[in-house]
Amino acid sequence: MQDRADAPVLFVVDDDIATLELLREVAHASGWRSVGFTRLGPLRAALDDGRPTLVIVDDDLPDGRGGDLARELRSDPLLDDIPLVVCTAATSVRLAEIGTWAPVVAKPFELNEIEAFLAAALRRDGSWQSSGATAG
Repeated sequence: MQDRADAPVLFVVDDDIATLELLREVAHASGWRSVGFTRLGPLRAALDDGRPTLVIVDDDLPDGRGGDLARELRSDPLLDDIPLVVCTAATSVRLAEIGTWAPVVAKPFELNEIEAFLAAALRRDGSWQSSGATAG
């Protein structure tokens, strides 16, 4: 499938290259364009330059936590409406903490969970916040 300029855009952040590429492939198969990052710093710079349709971020990254990014985005009036999903293999305590800021997908996840978030983000009606979120 060839990328279209009007396709929705996914920013995906994971320091595990296999997971990063898998998420990008799922997005591409669903008609999305995707930009991959292995750290939060380059993602933050990209957010200054453009708005993705959805961000999927791992919670445990070399330069920070995806849950902390979720809190930052929800606190920024210019970015608070960007749908964001945090993927994590964290404990239930961390899942609950992250879940106050963004939907959480527990690792290992099923591909249909990711596909559900991609579809829900396109609706842009807020339902993305509860689609497929898991707490354990």
